[in-house]
Amino acid sequence: MPAAGVVTLVLVLVTVAALAAALVRVASLLKHVNFTLGTVIAGVRAIELATRPINPVLGDIAEELAATQGALDNLLAAKAAEAQRAPVLVATARTAPKPARAPAPATPNGDGQLLVSRLPRRGT
Repeated sequence: MPAAGVVTLVLVLVTVAALAAALVRVASLLKHVNFTLGTVIAGVRAIELATRPINPVLGDIAEELAATQGALDNLLAAKAAEAQRAPVLVATARTAPKPARAPAPATPNGDGQLLVSRLPRRGT
């Protein structure tokens, strides 16, 4: 094979290798861009979800609060009617219960002091 043919083949191989390296670099950059765009899209969807209108939810909450308010009003009315029907009891000095006395704390010698001398010593 003539020398010009060999030089041409070498130059073609160098050109193909350079193009392959450039394409690998472009593919790597596109992969990184794809990942970044995926992250941005996920963030935008999260923002969309967090900032969606709350009017439908407010309607449900208002209905539940109205039901709760009605139940509380009925309970208050029932308690008020019960309080009006119940007799009022007044405690006097004769009928008032006497407060219970708390028992004295139990101590080893009975006078409220702990006998330290009867405790075992460490290391003996």
